[in-house]
Amino acid sequence: LTLLNTMVRGSTRHFRAEYGEDLPPLRGDYQRLEQVVINLVQNACQALPDPEAAITLSTRYDAEENAVVLEVADEGCGIPSESLPHVTDPFFTTKRASGGTGLGLSIASSIVMEHGGRMTFDSAPGKGTRVSVTLPLDRGEG
Repeated sequence: LTLLNTMVRGSTRHFRAEYGEDLPPLRGDYQRLEQVVINLVQNACQALPDPEAAITLSTRYDAEENAVVLEVADEGCGIPSESLPHVTDPFFTTKRASGGTGLGLSIASSIVMEHGGRMTFDSAPGKGTRVSVTLPLDRGEG
């Protein structure tokens, strides 16, 4: 989160990090997983209409799936339903005018899949967005 401090502080006065207690260790490439968090928080910051809108980063253990779940939720502009199926497509962006390349969520999605996980989106225009990243603890490796 240190890398994101300046961006977050410039975007919102209401950033919360809620870390689940007693999370089991997660195997993976931590630099790549950090990139996922950076991309998700960056998108959340860019979606906020004003500094009073909030962002929440949370982690928890899902016993049913034997997975760690990371969620980034924002009170931003939301994603139109027609765009939701395409948000992880390479070069798809609704922010081209402001410099968006459409690669952030595509890269994040690829990293999550490399770790045997999945990324899901819950969003509606004007209601904000919640991105959930589910990373299994047992990836069937040795």
